[in-house]
Amino acid sequence: MTTEQQAPDPALDAAFADIVTVLARDGYAAAWELDPDGAVTFRVAATENACAECLVPAPVMEAILGSALEGTGYHVGRVELPADH
Repeated sequence: MTTEQQAPDPALDAAFADIVTVLARDGYAAAWELDPDGAVTFRVAATENACAECLVPAPVMEAILGSALEGTGYHVGRVELPADH
């Protein structure tokens, strides 16, 4: 999650903490928002130091995020990756 964004629920911060750390290590920033139905839109943006071959394809990212959300009451609504993925 970006530092400018407020978490709709601290459970999302906890669920995504490891994913955000790995993405940051590979040069990516992550942000998310929650819709009223509990669907999460997860956005990944490349920084100038991004490792293009390090980012997994959207279906893999959706599975990773889905696993992270287990037990939170939320689900993956949409994943947005940089255009080249």
